Amino acid sequence: MRYVGHLAMKDSDPSPDALARRWEPALRAFFLRRLRNHAEAEDLTQEAFIRVLERGEGRADSYIFQIAQNLLIDRQRRNVVRDRYRDAISAEQDRHHDPLDAHAILEGQQRLTIAMSALADLPERTRSIFILYRFEKISQNDIASAFGISASAVKQQVAKAMAALARALREER
Repeated sequence: MRYVGHLAMKDSDPSPDALARRWEPALRAFFLRRLRNHAEAEDLTQEAFIRVLERGEGRADSYIFQIAQNLLIDRQRRNVVRDRYRDAISAEQDRHHDPLDAHAILEGQQRLTIAMSALADLPERTRSIFILYRFEKISQNDIASAFGISASAVKQQVAKAMAALARALREER
């Protein structure tokens, strides 16, 4: 009896290295054809080897692909359970939220109108910098270069615009 990792193997069992050399390419291809995901194919290939070595019953040739098929079935069952759980959680959350709630829509429209009005009241330069940074996702350094100012000046202008928007939305309540 010899020990490989935490597994006891009979001396007649193939070595893990020999087993991997013989079956790894075929198993990986088997999983890859069915899953089209290299990482999952690799993980399932390793899991198949672990199960073969845990069985320790003579030659793995006769049952290695049965183990691989069982791993696919187990994976599918787990995915079904996960999907059902995710759907149940989502349904529970959606049950308490009506996306067509007229009050919420009206409130959102009013807040948007207030925010747009607050933006319009900002000085042109502050408004432009804010829009470029927050909506166009242009970096502060690029904005600074375009306006001929420092990045910290851009940061100050963005902060000034954010404060004006927050103030306007707070006053709305």
